[in-house]
Amino acid sequence: MNRSSAIPEHLAPQQGELIMFENSALLERLSRMRYTTVLIVYLPVIALAVYLCLIRGTGIAATAGLFLGGVVFWTFFEYFFHRFVFHFNATTPFQHKILFTIHGVHHQYPNDKDRLVMPITVSIPLAALFGLLFVSVMGDSGWGFFAGFGAGYVGYDMMHYAVHHVQNSKSALFRKIRRHHMAHHFRDTRQGFGVSSYFWDRVFKT
Repeated sequence: MNRSSAIPEHLAPQQGELIMFENSALLERLSRMRYTTVLIVYLPVIALAVYLCLIRGTGIAATAGLFLGGVVFWTFFEYFFHRFVFHFNATTPFQHKILFTIHGVHHQYPNDKDRLVMPITVSIPLAALFGLLFVSVMGDSGWGFFAGFGAGYVGYDMMHYAVHHVQNSKSALFRKIRRHHMAHHFRDTRQGFGVSSYFWDRVFKT
């Protein structure tokens, strides 16, 4: 059963960008993020997590396996989060406002370059929470899993930027992923929740 809701019809895609916080330059700035910032912030974090995993006794092969597991887990988390959080079933004006703020604005202005990745004011606390969760559950080996999870997130943000702004690619796989995501935007927002991969959409028939 598809419990997610479509983005309302009045949020039809438009060109350009939207000023969301007209009365606060600070909030407006914090709501925007360049994709390069994700690389600058998270690549060192991923490298540090791999290092911590290795120096605390996890072998290279095990660390690589944990890293891969974290990447795979990210793809599921990405699907779940996009489907049930970014497209939650808003029923009140306040909920619709929240939905618009966290994701609807992207559907209305899908090519706004500064609103294609999650602001670090949101992603950093979430990353810290997941890092603590993985290490609490898995011990020091959780750092390797967290590194893969973080790499999955970085890959997701880079792919999301690319599918909106790279028009001509020789990669058949990239073109297929791009068509999948564009169908989510312009055909049916209740389908196609995977961004970096369409695997879970096939599993859950969305």
